[in-house]
Amino acid sequence: MQDAPNTGATRRLCIMVMGPSGVGKTSISLGLAERLDAAFLEGDDYHPASNREAMAAGHPLTDDMRWPWLKALSIAVVESAQTRCTVFSCSALKHSYRDYLRDHIGALQIVYLHADHDVILERMRARKHFMPPSMLDSQLATLEMPTEDEHVITLDTELPVEISVQHAVDDLRQRGLV
Repeated sequence: MQDAPNTGATRRLCIMVMGPSGVGKTSISLGLAERLDAAFLEGDDYHPASNREAMAAGHPLTDDMRWPWLKALSIAVVESAQTRCTVFSCSALKHSYRDYLRDHIGALQIVYLHADHDVILERMRARKHFMPPSMLDSQLATLEMPTEDEHVITLDTELPVEISVQHAVDDLRQRGLV
């Protein structure tokens, strides 16, 4: 998909918090946005209704279903980053999705969240969300772990949210990004 190209305009730092559903993307993203006085965008808000309905029914999304979502999200991030640092949550399970977002947003810092399968499953069971716990295995099967060349910050979200957020802020400072 080649829509919504990065125009090269000056943008503030964009931080994508990624991982499978239930790993803590929203909690960590909100914590980071607060600590950095940044905008926060919830990636799930950019899914078309048909995607939400499919996931709620227990049907994994196809690539064709994900591209319009990634396009809408990338446009929103670019718009937000015109005025301030922007933190956004997005599963971005495949390299191709992350490549698309980098191509259309520009500079992108990735924060990858991971936790044990059973920890994530317990979290999914305890929350109200359109994504049912039965979808976790398909999310993990689709996940292509970020690679070293993606300059990723990796966080263990089995730690308390505040500690995970502090680790991310510390790493961003070490990299000279904040």
